[in-house]
Amino acid sequence: MRYAALGLLLAALPATVLAQGTPAPAGGDPHAGAPSISAVRATGAVRVDGRLDDAAWGATTPATQLTQLEPAEGRPVSERTEVRVLYDDEALYVGVRLHDSAPVTTRLGRRDMSMEASDWLTVILDSYHDHRTAFGFELNPSGVRRDQTRSEETGEDDSWDPVWVGETSVDSGGWTAEMRIPFSQLRFNTAASQTWGIQVERQIARKGEFAVLAFTPATQPGGIPRFGHLEGLANVRTGKRLEVLPYTVVKAEHVERGDNPFREDREYSPSVGADLKYRLTSDLTLDATINPDFGQVEVDPAEVNLSAIETRFQERRPFFVEGADIFNFGAGGGNTAFYSRRIGRTPQVPVGYTLADVPIETRILGAAKISGRTRDGWSVGLLNAVTGREEARFIDIGAEGDSLRGRQAVEPLSNYFVGRLRRELRGGQTVVGGMFTALNRDLDEDALRNRLHGAAYNGGVDFRHQWKNREWQLRGFVSGSHIRGDRRAIARTQLVQSFHYFQRPDQDEVRFDSLRTSLSGVSTEFQLSYRPGRHWRPALLVGTTTPGYDVNDMGFQYRANRADLQGTLSYVENRPGKTFRNYQFNGYARGEWNYDGDHIYNNFSLTSFGQFLNFWFAEVTVGTTLPGSVDDKLTWGGPLARRPGVFRMDATVGSDDRKAVMGLLQGLVTRDDEGGSTMLMGAQLQLKPSPRWNLSITPLYERSRVGAQYIMSTADAAAVNTFGRRYVLSELEQTTLSLETRLNVTFTTDLSLQVYAQPFLSSADYGTPAELARPRTYDFDVYGEDVGDLETVEGGYYVYPQGVGEGQPRFFVANRDFNLRSLRGNAVLRWEWRPGSTLYLAWQQDRSDYAPYVGDFSMSRDRRALFDAQPDNVLVLKVSYWLNP
Repeated sequence: MRYAALGLLLAALPATVLAQGTPAPAGGDPHAGAPSISAVRATGAVRVDGRLDDAAWGATTPATQLTQLEPAEGRPVSERTEVRVLYDDEALYVGVRLHDSAPVTTRLGRRDMSMEASDWLTVILDSYHDHRTAFGFELNPSGVRRDQTRSEETGEDDSWDPVWVGETSVDSGGWTAEMRIPFSQLRFNTAASQTWGIQVERQIARKGEFAVLAFTPATQPGGIPRFGHLEGLANVRTGKRLEVLPYTVVKAEHVERGDNPFREDREYSPSVGADLKYRLTSDLTLDATINPDFGQVEVDPAEVNLSAIETRFQERRPFFVEGADIFNFGAGGGNTAFYSRRIGRTPQVPVGYTLADVPIETRILGAAKISGRTRDGWSVGLLNAVTGREEARFIDIGAEGDSLRGRQAVEPLSNYFVGRLRRELRGGQTVVGGMFTALNRDLDEDALRNRLHGAAYNGGVDFRHQWKNREWQLRGFVSGSHIRGDRRAIARTQLVQSFHYFQRPDQDEVRFDSLRTSLSGVSTEFQLSYRPGRHWRPALLVGTTTPGYDVNDMGFQYRANRADLQGTLSYVENRPGKTFRNYQFNGYARGEWNYDGDHIYNNFSLTSFGQFLNFWFAEVTVGTTLPGSVDDKLTWGGPLARRPGVFRMDATVGSDDRKAVMGLLQGLVTRDDEGGSTMLMGAQLQLKPSPRWNLSITPLYERSRVGAQYIMSTADAAAVNTFGRRYVLSELEQTTLSLETRLNVTFTTDLSLQVYAQPFLSSADYGTPAELARPRTYDFDVYGEDVGDLETVEGGYYVYPQGVGEGQPRFFVANRDFNLRSLRGNAVLRWEWRPGSTLYLAWQQDRSDYAPYVGDFSMSRDRRALFDAQPDNVLVLKVSYWLNP
């Protein structure tokens, strides 16, 4: 194989670097000068009321030396801040007095609200003291809580919702924050005497000031490895091990079922389920869910995807979002080894009957995960989920009018498993790990075996290595995949999946094999980056994915059969000057080749970003794809076509998000050398007239013209220029208008309302069908003009590629023009009626109208059609009760 040498080189690269050894930093122990706070054991009761007037606080010595990161890097915090820490047998207490010479800035919001337009206090605990992971707890003056897990690998994850208490009080001299964090919500080792990592951060909104306890200059890598120390903890225990969250759900559906004879337009259904958390050891925690319900989760936005590439939607289900960072692996070239939305997905096997009742999602019978980090540096993540067998009910009406009722399986009983291990060495500067995924399906019907793989496996190793005081970093992974199934299912994978297309006639390294019952492949990527000072940050990336690599059963796959080379160079200035608070320039260059050596993609861009002294910001990107590369996906499994050269320009400008009114404008323009173009205009208006509510309105208008949109292909021995098959494409003009609206109303810190709505209008106008004239070109012969004859009929066209005449072949091309009108929205009332226990009342509406054969965009007509469409309404009431026996 032409790229085998590249694969061997990439596999050897990490071993070469790691073998070099790493001398000790010139400055000695990087933690030697870290600030410390002494925790004092409380001798009496501590009442958490945001006042710090209990006698126990008098025994503590406050830490006061916070240092600014912004705007005046390295200078002391402008307002005095006093941090105190207590603990008892059950919890850690943090009390902070935040002096202020002016009225504080604050907002009400639901838990985990965004941090703009308010003062904030953040306390971050590295309770493992592994310099890699931490738990964050935040309060603003109104008592709004934020909490998250933090990782050097993946950043912040605010889906984590521990049970803790935070209270605040505001007076003329500033504000006071008091936290009670139960040890049962943290993870730490069992040593009698412990030292944790700690960081304290203060945000003063009106000044744009951000100050920290453990200061690291912008010229050096910071984060969890550079935290201060929390000392004095002795004989602490994790407390109660078991948490149970039973819940009950009542759902009312008022849905227009159309011709579905199996369902009623109005249906009501109760259900019960439970979440469980059990601390197996001080290091490992078991989380489980039985019959989960996610009715309170925000709906996915509407979209129109006319490409061969699947749209990736964000995971919002709490069980799968919390702690998801441990399962990040193999994210190279757009591929990800584990994509949790595969669990509970829409059933995949189609039903060939008009009168049918098909489930819209696969039931998750239960799921469990074990996660944690041991005292000697091991991180562990195990997840297992079982989804039920789903069947569609149908009625088959015969030619004589007789009918037959039946059932067909559309999704099998399936088991999903993910296992992850990661080891941290050298104080977190070296991390090595591995991951294994397995999907097993019970394919007990021919309809299932024809389409789905019986088993899918993926395994690999990854690493991150830093040296020279963390200035240099090398990260990478090697991953292998293996899928098995009936030869019909494997054949379909080779032919239909856009990242395979093994049938492409003009490739040498890959061949379609109809007798295959398995498929295997490898993916690998390595990135070397360097941070020599405060300004320059270069990085180089190389990677390759073999043609047979396939993780799409449990992961998300974008491409295979590729080798990548990418370079980036950034210049960053974080110190305020005469015009900018900060600015940066980012240069980017990328090239991709397939395993035949064809240059399939290139991209060059320069991005500039700056935030002005008044907190407005602007960003401009200019980029190009140079002519000379080819597209191996345009014909959906057909021969290569020339990829047009493209020029792109994207600009965004936004105002100060601390203000009561914030605005943003965005524009994107692209042009290619074959007449294709895109014009996108977007805006955002955020209104915060009251500390209790805010409104965000985001209109988006996009109009594009594509020179060649794939429609179909058909076999024809006369098509000698294109390997005996005609590849039919056409021009396409597409217009989309959407308006995302979000309203957040907070009544108290425990009671809030969130509303989301998205009207969406889209039209697609296809041109006259044409065929690819020759491989490796962007030349197309239009039917009825350049080649053959074209007959317009109801619903499409008859194409006579060799002209109209008796006995001449013809084929049908459907009219693909359409208009889609959609409105999706939901409203969620959330009430945490006692610590850890929540009531959700969620209303969801979905209305849509699809009009074939129209194609042109008319705002007034499409808007009327949208609101004339019959709405589907679903109301869900979910009540949970937290138990900590």
